[in-house]
Amino acid sequence: VAGTTAPRLHLESSAPSVIAVDDGALVAREAGTSAVLMTTDDGSVVDFVHVWAAPATRVTLTRRDGERVDGALGLTVGEDLTLVPALWSGSQRLAGAGDLTWTASDATAVAILADGAPDRRRLRARAPGRTTVTVALGDLRTTLDVEVVP
Repeated sequence: VAGTTAPRLHLESSAPSVIAVDDGALVAREAGTSAVLMTTDDGSVVDFVHVWAAPATRVTLTRRDGERVDGALGLTVGEDLTLVPALWSGSQRLAGAGDLTWTASDATAVAILADGAPDRRRLRARAPGRTTVTVALGDLRTTLDVEVVP
């Protein structure tokens, strides 16, 4: 019907020590499960879902199109490559993004640039040389050897 709308919805966690709601986003605090309730302004529950949290056990990298990137990579000077990290718990890919740290062993060969998303980065080949790009989450690490050619 014209002029109508759905009610405003809010998220509430039944176990905020496991899954917290932070400014409308779900944030895993520790391993476990929690029901997440969708409520209206008056507190009515209109739906719910169960969400599980697990610790990350590995990090992988993919191109923006989803193709996995492993081992070594060759770029030409001026070339860009956007990389997207994925967090895993065993064989299960985890949703969301972690607080990842990106570094290059030789920043003169490759620059690591923010790409508009909190987890995604763009590699820009700047000068001929070799570098190792490391993506880390706490003690978890994955590396990518990059050779830049003229």
